[in-house]
Amino acid sequence: MEIMPKKKTTASSLNKEKFLIIGAGNMGIAVIKSLFNHRISSKKIVVIEKNQSRELKKLKRLNKFEIKNSIDKINNLYQPTITLIAVKPNQLKTLNGLNKDNKLSNSIVVSVVAGKKIKDLNKVFKKTSGIVRAMTNTPVSVNMGTTIVYFERKIKIKQKRPIFDFMSLLGQVSETKKENLIDDFTAIFGSGPAYIYLFINSLIEIAKKSGFKNPEGMVLQTFLGSILLLLSGQKKPSDLQKKVTSKGGTTEAALSILASNEGLKSILTKAVKKAAKRSRELSKII
Repeated sequence: MEIMPKKKTTASSLNKEKFLIIGAGNMGIAVIKSLFNHRISSKKIVVIEKNQSRELKKLKRLNKFEIKNSIDKINNLYQPTITLIAVKPNQLKTLNGLNKDNKLSNSIVVSVVAGKKIKDLNKVFKKTSGIVRAMTNTPVSVNMGTTIVYFERKIKIKQKRPIFDFMSLLGQVSETKKENLIDDFTAIFGSGPAYIYLFINSLIEIAKKSGFKNPEGMVLQTFLGSILLLLSGQKKPSDLQKKVTSKGGTTEAALSILASNEGLKSILTKAVKKAAKRSRELSKII
């Protein structure tokens, strides 16, 4: 897996592109916000969304970009170069109209539609410059997401750079050469925030029962401080773990359970395997 380092994406790296965002749910909104935060012209952004949320309407008032309620309302003169498909799987079939008038013939299509593989997307989008399958996680809403992309083979290296820049607006981007790895990504990183929130909430509940007055703040500070400490130097998580663990001390006593054969790693491994299996099952059902 190739990891593209997080870099500052400037308006100049994307200002020659034209964007079509289909679906303005959480992902679509996050992308729209990031584009405007990077000073992309409102004339280069068109959004398709039938059911406009309050947040989308507010963004429109502030930035004056076009929102259409259906694909047939798009001006034929508008030729996007990057199209984001951020709809629910059962809505994908309604987008066949994009093949009319070659609307996407000059566009790379980036799909974040759950469970839909490149072969499925090619059946819907027949005239494009190429299709990219992407998966991400909820921290994209604060531009700290973890994203994986898989390019169909016909996409050339020079065509990839704008897509990396585009997706980097939302956080870190990694490329995989194996499409089936997206199921594992979903299980580890897509669902990952839920695992972390469960761990945090468990510690909060334990601290609350112990009688601490501000358990939530204390637990969050412990997590934040630990992450910042990890990011501040060259030490690995295992090195920092050892630094906290004194022989015969309290941490070692706790880790004798958490790091046992039936401990946290074993439980997480089982959980991730089950999530990946479910991801593969859903791709056949959806």
